[in-house]
Amino acid sequence: MAQELDIVDEQNRPLGRRKRKRDIERDGDWHRTAQIFVLNQRNELLLTLRHPDKEILPNYWDICIGGHIEPGETYDEGALRETEEEVGIRPQPGELQPLGIVSVEMIDERIPLRDREHAQVYVWQVTFDLTDFTPQSDEVADMRFVPLDYVRQDLLAATSSFRYTPPRPTYLRMLELLTDALKTTE
Repeated sequence: MAQELDIVDEQNRPLGRRKRKRDIERDGDWHRTAQIFVLNQRNELLLTLRHPDKEILPNYWDICIGGHIEPGETYDEGALRETEEEVGIRPQPGELQPLGIVSVEMIDERIPLRDREHAQVYVWQVTFDLTDFTPQSDEVADMRFVPLDYVRQDLLAATSSFRYTPPRPTYLRMLELLTDALKTTE
């Protein structure tokens, strides 16, 4: 059976209805996701390359891991599940630090994709090396740690060294949340 998700409104209030993920993304319904920045001790951000067989945006780099919140899940539960699914390690309770919710709208009629989501953004500060992760084989084709400042500047550049998933303005807002959180912990 196709994955169903809870639908919410523009203010992130549940509407008490579910719909297939594919239909949500076709129709532009608001839904919830978790996006997790993985940051190592050298202040490097984990980038993951979307698998070439992905239906949407294959071979694009993501600056965070995560995905859709399943029906009945909280943001925190979904973030823990998605992290374990994508990189093979489940964070311990309290290791994911919530940074805030960012509303994302990405419309691309060529695909067609009308993605509207309320993304709870987290940071997970790790002591792991890349070899400690076990990427989900049908989701992640490659992984690498890249300096956080480099990623920020690369997203602002007219020509980036990585082909990032859109939308860049949303990623920059998320990175601001991350930067602000890191300043308060210094």
